[in-house]
Amino acid sequence: MSSTLLENLETTASFGPIHHLPHWSRFEADKVVPAVGELLDETEAAFDALEAEMAGGQASWDRLMVPLERMQIRLGVMLGTVGHLLSVKYSDALQEAYDAVRPRYVAFSNRMAQSRIIYEAMVAIRDSDAFTALSEARQRILTESIRGMERSGVHLEGEPRARYEEIQQRLSTLGNDFQTNLVREEKDSRIRIGDPQRIAGVPAPILTAAAEQAREDGIADADAQNGPWHFVVNGVNYMAVIQQGTDAALREAFYRAYRDRGTSEGFDNRPILEEMLRLRQEEARLVGFDNYAALSIDAKMAESVDDVWSLLGELEKAARPAAETELKALERYAREHGMADTLAPWDVAFVSERLREQQYDYDSEAIRAFLQMPRVLSGLFDLTERLYGLTIREAAADAVPVWDGSVRFYEVLSGDEVIAGFYVDPYARPGEKRGGAWMNTVVGKSRTLAGPGQSSSLPVALFVMNGRPPEAGKPALMSLDEVRTLFHEFGHATQHMFTDVDEGGASGLNLIEWDAVELASQFNEYWMEHKPFLKEMTRHVETGEPLDDGTIDRIIDSRNFMIGNGTLRQLLFGKVDLALHQRYGLPGSNDPDTPFEIEQQIAGETVVTPMLDDESQLPAFGHLFSGGYAAGYYSYKWAEVLAADAFAAFREAGLDDEAAVGEVADRFRRTVLGLGGSLPAADVYRQFRGRDASAEALLVDQGLKAAG
Repeated sequence: MSSTLLENLETTASFGPIHHLPHWSRFEADKVVPAVGELLDETEAAFDALEAEMAGGQASWDRLMVPLERMQIRLGVMLGTVGHLLSVKYSDALQEAYDAVRPRYVAFSNRMAQSRIIYEAMVAIRDSDAFTALSEARQRILTESIRGMERSGVHLEGEPRARYEEIQQRLSTLGNDFQTNLVREEKDSRIRIGDPQRIAGVPAPILTAAAEQAREDGIADADAQNGPWHFVVNGVNYMAVIQQGTDAALREAFYRAYRDRGTSEGFDNRPILEEMLRLRQEEARLVGFDNYAALSIDAKMAESVDDVWSLLGELEKAARPAAETELKALERYAREHGMADTLAPWDVAFVSERLREQQYDYDSEAIRAFLQMPRVLSGLFDLTERLYGLTIREAAADAVPVWDGSVRFYEVLSGDEVIAGFYVDPYARPGEKRGGAWMNTVVGKSRTLAGPGQSSSLPVALFVMNGRPPEAGKPALMSLDEVRTLFHEFGHATQHMFTDVDEGGASGLNLIEWDAVELASQFNEYWMEHKPFLKEMTRHVETGEPLDDGTIDRIIDSRNFMIGNGTLRQLLFGKVDLALHQRYGLPGSNDPDTPFEIEQQIAGETVVTPMLDDESQLPAFGHLFSGGYAAGYYSYKWAEVLAADAFAAFREAGLDDEAAVGEVADRFRRTVLGLGGSLPAADVYRQFRGRDASAEALLVDQGLKAAG
């Protein structure tokens, strides 16, 4: 029976030349434990055999690295599919199944990362004459695999080795608990409003969803016009209320509830994150680093922690004067319009929206009517064709297995040849889908996975958003921020899908340093500010008319509205992350400050807008405690510098010169998008730009520094 279960889950679907697509619906909770158990049995036996073979010497790429890749892919696909489903179709039963198999998976992953036999076999290849005969991609895969094993404690023996493995198990459990708490807490969260006067200004689709939630909660006669309204505390509802709701008490309730995520009884992430920080510091010391920040930076594009602090300081110095001027303008506007003599934290976004509307004369909520998701997607795909000579077409709704009926699948073509595919999961599903937006890989480009007649597998991506679901009979409407998010995530997908590297360990996003990973995504956002493109993307949902030129000009002109404060807020997150992983929880440390006191100290030094005295982002900061950004959140600003400098190359060529743009885009595709992790990110960037990036283009573009 067990063998049949494993075979059933590992059997994949195909769509033309695209293979290895999971049958998502087969991953039922009761199937996961026995299937993963058998898979681990088989993989552990294969690893035993590989170690025995390598112990005999004569290691080579084909005898060592290819079998390792096969094992890693097989395990990664199985656990990755389950992990993805937990993010988008959460259930307690699936979570329990994942919790049951995770310890053994983590233990085996640690064993692979700490195998002295495998490590010494890799070193033997690296130090042999055969190394120079390997391609650049293979050389980097081998070199970085060795470095990765060294960072994973391959040299540890005895008690330190056992302690390292114990830490890894515990961190895996804690990270999983951190994210699960947020999903479960959101499922239970409600802000209940019965007075129609209190919901003034809240967008109609948000009220419709809140009334529907009230009906699901047992109030049969709830309706969007008269209430009551049960708001789930998630990002979609929070942003709508905090920006548009005229009732300050409602905004305050949402602000406090959103800031309190991860702190309520039964879902409290505060002890979890404190323990994780201490364990990370202990892990770093075990493998020879002073602190976890140093361990993290060792695998990044930045050369040192000091280099990161230097960049953050440069950006903060440029942004602070603008932020202080912006705050004075907000306070003045609020006083003049009788809103408040002193801004409260829940007033800032609301007053900002009103000031932006006055200065730039457009209503961000009204703009949604011009941004129909099908049209926006079409515009994004047209941009891809213009830049890279590729076309994108949607598959029939039932052509590919999906995890939800709202998910769509697309294929990417170069001429008549299919080269990649991707899934899009666009809408929020409270209680079963975690918040935010992200891109992930389903299938990588790899020789190991090549199908019949193929030299390598075709890469497949997925990207997930949490937009407002469409109203009945209408297309989904998007905000400008949601469109920007779509472009951002698709930028990640281009780097995965358009790779020219067919060595799985270095194709797509693999081996790209974490602080360079956001380059392609943030670069893609810049096209939203190109007027001809933005106009073509807009059509009113009822009249079919595009946005007028004046409004589009004002939208583009407003791109740097509140940029000083936006920059300081991002710098706050990056500084807190780096400081915590440099100084908190070090073995033997006498630092009396808690993570929250460190956060509040840095907030007081960094941001100028008001915050609650005890406000903390940390209990809901999934990037740091259930994602991959620990001591790496600065990557967004580091890569933003790269992205601005990269887009400057297109501006220099002339954005309206199709031939010139095509030449730069071709070079961008062949280098930044094409080379993956086959070379260090700095070398790849130099191949594209002819030099290193500087912060000049970013600061000038954001109006934080004069041109020239």
